[in-house]
Amino acid sequence: MQTDDLLNRAKAGDKEALIAWSRSFAPAIAQFAYQAGIAEENISYFRLQVLKDFSNNIKAIEANNADNKIYESAFRILKDEQLAQSERSNELALKFEEDKETHKAIQEISLIEKLALILFQFHGKDHHDVAEILGLSESSTDSAISEAQSELKKSLIIESDGDVQKRLDLLAKSYSRVQFTEMDEIIPEEVIVAEELPAEVKREEKTSVNKKTLATLAGISLFLSTVIGASFLFNEQPAETQQSAAEEENPTTVTKAMVQKWEAEYEEIRTAAPESLGLSMETFEQLEYVKKADALKERTFSRQNVKQLQDDPERMQEQVDVLMWNIHTPKGMLDSVENYRILSSETSKFLVIYTEKTEQLMTIADGLLEKYKDELMTAEVNGLLSPEKLMHSRQDYPEEIENLTSSLREYTFQYSVHPNEERFRTMRDITKFYQVHPFGSDMISSQYLEILWSTPVFDETGMLWPVELLPQTVVTMSAFMSDPLADPVLKGEVEPQLLTAFFTLLKGDEHIEVFDDKGVVKEEFQIAWESLLQYNSNPVTFLMLPILEEFKESGWRESAHYDQLAYPDILYAIDLENSGELAAKLPNGDLQIETISFDLEDYDYSDIQPLYEEFSATYDLQLLSGVEPMDIIKLYHYSNKIEDIETMWHLTADDELKPSLEEYTQKWREQPEITETMRNIDIFSDNLHRQGRKIYITAFGQPVEAGIEYQMGANYFTLITERDKVWLMQHQINEHYTKEENFEGYDANVQNYYKNIAESGNRDAIQLATPAEIAGIFLLALENEDVKTMRLLVNEMDDTISDDMFKQRWMNGHLIAYSKMTGISFSADAINAGSNRMHGGVDISMKSDSMDDRRYLQMEKVEDSWMILDMFGY
Repeated sequence: MQTDDLLNRAKAGDKEALIAWSRSFAPAIAQFAYQAGIAEENISYFRLQVLKDFSNNIKAIEANNADNKIYESAFRILKDEQLAQSERSNELALKFEEDKETHKAIQEISLIEKLALILFQFHGKDHHDVAEILGLSESSTDSAISEAQSELKKSLIIESDGDVQKRLDLLAKSYSRVQFTEMDEIIPEEVIVAEELPAEVKREEKTSVNKKTLATLAGISLFLSTVIGASFLFNEQPAETQQSAAEEENPTTVTKAMVQKWEAEYEEIRTAAPESLGLSMETFEQLEYVKKADALKERTFSRQNVKQLQDDPERMQEQVDVLMWNIHTPKGMLDSVENYRILSSETSKFLVIYTEKTEQLMTIADGLLEKYKDELMTAEVNGLLSPEKLMHSRQDYPEEIENLTSSLREYTFQYSVHPNEERFRTMRDITKFYQVHPFGSDMISSQYLEILWSTPVFDETGMLWPVELLPQTVVTMSAFMSDPLADPVLKGEVEPQLLTAFFTLLKGDEHIEVFDDKGVVKEEFQIAWESLLQYNSNPVTFLMLPILEEFKESGWRESAHYDQLAYPDILYAIDLENSGELAAKLPNGDLQIETISFDLEDYDYSDIQPLYEEFSATYDLQLLSGVEPMDIIKLYHYSNKIEDIETMWHLTADDELKPSLEEYTQKWREQPEITETMRNIDIFSDNLHRQGRKIYITAFGQPVEAGIEYQMGANYFTLITERDKVWLMQHQINEHYTKEENFEGYDANVQNYYKNIAESGNRDAIQLATPAEIAGIFLLALENEDVKTMRLLVNEMDDTISDDMFKQRWMNGHLIAYSKMTGISFSADAINAGSNRMHGGVDISMKSDSMDDRRYLQMEKVEDSWMILDMFGY
């Protein structure tokens, strides 16, 4: 029903319409009461008193002034009644110490000034509205707000007005996240309407109901829940309505038979669940999710709800589906939505239920593993705890562990070894989600599931993930929190994990020291912090860039921005991103690139020659300021066409891969002429990628010959700008060899290098080998089962494993044998830089009459040499 219609009915004396209308304002009034310092247990009473006051003045209220009028009622109640205040308990609802401190300081301000500040800062009221609500002149309102801010500055010991405003902005975000406990719904008899109802709207008095019989409301927001069963409770009980057989069979109507069937299905699932989970019925019924499901069942099948949805069986079925998700085991939830039985729009609700349920079950499972940790010490192989042995020898352990292990798939859990202690723990196993549509293809779901898999990142023993893996987790969570399409409830699940992960990665904790005994940031944290800038995250870059620049300047000893970093700052940065304000605060934040497709047919470089003449005379980069990326590509390839090597070098950005001019000149080979090999080149405006101060964009070329064999790096160009809108080409390493073209020389080099390193056992024997040649040497050693040489070429993360284990890992047929290889190409550029070294890779192909196969092998640059990446490192 429309809000205006409800207000008109309320003005005519309809108390139920008044209550329904007030619900749209209730969240704001609850926040207002909380911000003013009213104890949480008194907010329900406060709301009732506000509604009573409002109803007594309702005749003078119109839709366009109702918002301010209800705040006026709230002000009168605050001014006239002595409601108990509990500042400490209200502080406890806030997560951050800074917010608690600011909230407490607000409570110490006098009432008028406090309320003026609250209305202005947290409820979007301008000075005119605040004056109207509080009965002040606008000049007095200005003075009240200014005085309140001055009082805050003194209480918080802050010098800058800007810092006070920042504290208020952060508190506003925290206020919006405060959740209230459930409360009784207002019933019409409690609302006093001042005037007698007009005769035409009088209704027969209904039987009064004891308030204790009303269902309490539960939910994320205090007043957003629907009144469950209100009409049924407030009115006389209607007689049972008999339905005909035709009505029972009518698919457009919710029939008694349908409800009975659903209820029976619910009870069947509920009865079977304890055994499926290996739990006693007593333990099962104590689970919060079970209690919540039982309450939801009563509301779903209440007479009021069924009556309301009687002519909408589709919506009723949707409610029933959600009910069944709530009572199913985690695996049962996933089984129930197989075969395209869940829409993309429903995935968030599903994941909320799954998360809450598995959190409770994980507490039980980990509690049992902790309880029997001594007995489980025998589940070991070669002196190490083994989840596999625990799974396969479950009958050797106490009955509770045997039951848990047998039911682990029902929980969608897996065992893992605790990284900080000698015991087992559980983790969610999310693999089945990727077999169920649309979880595997839905971007937001996939992102959340990745986060869910890696949580909890911490427990009572400290961090559970290696420092080097934490940056990716932080950036993934930050990206999820920045996504406007992500469900707010799921964001609420991610938020505390992000706060703890980011702050601990930067500051450490009681278990983790960030600085060494000389006051220098430890190398593992230097690497991890630098890697945070590699992931194209604006909020993370906003915080980390000044910190890293200051630390590097001081020899990794100090940073003013680091010292000022507060626990909630990552959320502040995300809020700026979500409001569209953050990009402008970053280097090159005003950069704009247009999508363009450039047709190369008949192109002759004549348009770029004047710029070439000017730039090649001085190599002054300021001449390129504001030149579009596409024109830089033309300029670079014109220099290539006329073999002007030095100009090409000056058009190349400085990065880890760029050689000296002397080396560049020695190794230079003319690149393929783009007017002969490509039809067109495309640049897309949304393809910008930030790494600290540098912004990258990739241009893509379409080959002239359709179906031409893919060659890594051959069909794209990466450009970089760091300042002054000067775009430069990125230096790329590209090698490409095929049996049809240039394999003979490549093969001769590989065979020679392999012989030298195998005989000498020294990496220096291949010092001059190119990355593609090093990959070929490795594949040749692999084919010869030469483990000694292979280990010289792999950058092993754990070099303590035996040769037999190393051989078992690599010789399992996942790579193409060197003798069967028909092509290999290597590509690397600085955009693929890892946290502490450059990454690249080889694309290996094999062709025959019967099959085409292609494999990829990652490589990384370690100091001055390229090595094979250890794919078994984790």
